[in-house]
Amino acid sequence: MDAVKHGALAISSAAVSFSALAIVGALSALAANERVAFPQDYAAGVHYTTVNRGSVREEIFTSREAIEAARNGRPLPDGTVITMEDYRGGELYRYVVMEKRAGWGEAYPANVRAGDWEFREFRPDRTPNRDEDGSRCMSCHRPQASKDFVFTYDRMQAAR
Repeated sequence: MDAVKHGALAISSAAVSFSALAIVGALSALAANERVAFPQDYAAGVHYTTVNRGSVREEIFTSREAIEAARNGRPLPDGTVITMEDYRGGELYRYVVMEKRAGWGEAYPANVRAGDWEFREFRPDRTPNRDEDGSRCMSCHRPQASKDFVFTYDRMQAAR
């Protein structure tokens, strides 16, 4: 009987430990998301593309250094920020910002992260949308690993 109780206790302890790790992982990912601040001067950078999909229009900006890296077929440099203005029906709906910093990917499990990129959504008034933690962005960008996790990498290469 003691062996059965001991086994049940071990299984219960393992379940609690696993749950605690999952919670800590989720909290660290949310905390990691807080590292991305709104880039106040993003529009002074390079507006390198416009993406139109139905009534959605995306205006995308980054730095000259990121454009040069892409044009030379290199990964985007540490510190790269890409800012997207998302318009729906002609009205600014939100901003989405992705920022790359060495080591930032370590906040996420390997099967979730998109390199060292963090993603954050901001409302039209530039305040963080705390209902979004960037995980949807990461899951969508993961298949773009060969292009440094950036859907518009080819457009960066072609930018002037």
